[in-house]
Amino acid sequence: MPAQGKAALTRQAGRIRLLVMLGLFAAVVLAIAYQANDRLATVPRVTDHINLLSPEERDRIARVHDYLLSDYDIDYRILIARGIDDINQFAVNYFRDGNVGAASDSGRGLLLVIDAQANQVRLEVSHALEPTYTDAFVAYIEHRQMTEFFAANRIADGILATTEMLITRATNAANGLDPSTESWAASSGGGGARVDARIGEGTASRRDDNVALGGGAPPREVLDRYRRAMEDRNNNPQLSIYSKQTREMLGQRVMTPAQMDNVAKSLRNCQPEKLFNQDNRAVLRYPIKARTCPPYFFLREDNQWRLDFTVMINAIRFGRNNEWRLMPGYSGPYGFAFRDLRFDRNGYPYPQ
Repeated sequence: MPAQGKAALTRQAGRIRLLVMLGLFAAVVLAIAYQANDRLATVPRVTDHINLLSPEERDRIARVHDYLLSDYDIDYRILIARGIDDINQFAVNYFRDGNVGAASDSGRGLLLVIDAQANQVRLEVSHALEPTYTDAFVAYIEHRQMTEFFAANRIADGILATTEMLITRATNAANGLDPSTESWAASSGGGGARVDARIGEGTASRRDDNVALGGGAPPREVLDRYRRAMEDRNNNPQLSIYSKQTREMLGQRVMTPAQMDNVAKSLRNCQPEKLFNQDNRAVLRYPIKARTCPPYFFLREDNQWRLDFTVMINAIRFGRNNEWRLMPGYSGPYGFAFRDLRFDRNGYPYPQ
């Protein structure tokens, strides 16, 4: 792949990681630069018998799943069809007959089967991956992430947003993180078998309750109210803690329960280090050693501090380990909050 193309994929990957973390997953698609691997060329990542996805969407999903194989040794396939009599048995047979997991050195395989006609979906997990992707986890990502996008007829986005959660779970498992500390662990639900795909059903209704906040509330309090709203799974895009442009942007997004759970968990685990303030803008920034905690941008509108996600998603990127970096060469309106740091050529911050 040309260097220019790799750079574009890397930029897109960083943006989507930020959107997922913020619960703002947009109609942008995760695409990550990857190195050539002989295993990747021999296994179809996406088999779409009914052209539910566009060629561009199939290609983007395949690239992400190539990354999942090269970095996590997980052979993840997608099969889309219609008129499957028994999707549970079909998935088991296809998993076996299609040698799902064969591209993995350790037999780690995943198969997502979507039957558009019967409006059902199933994620099949190999025995080698069951300790990582438990039934409770699979049920959570199916119900609380994937099908929320399917309901909005955004099939590719739903697959990619779910893959992002699969990557996070694989990373946490590799690092020995206790699963009970993850947001999905507190959710109830059955095993990850067949579920209703909800294709075209329509997005979840938006809540209309607002967040009470006095005009003099500082950015730290605004961020704390945002955390509470996410804990409450408040998907109202018109919350007073959002800037006007952020409200317009959120009105076009799918905000899933899984995304909001992840935001709440992240904010519970991250404590701001410093507040940087200049004129009507402010940034809350976490310690450099906590690079999985991104800085948050605030804009003062109508005498009230509000979260400015519209600028934030263009300034902040994430690497493969979910560590934030500043867009190289960033000189936007919030640049004042980063002048005490030095950045490498990829935008990762270091103390001066």
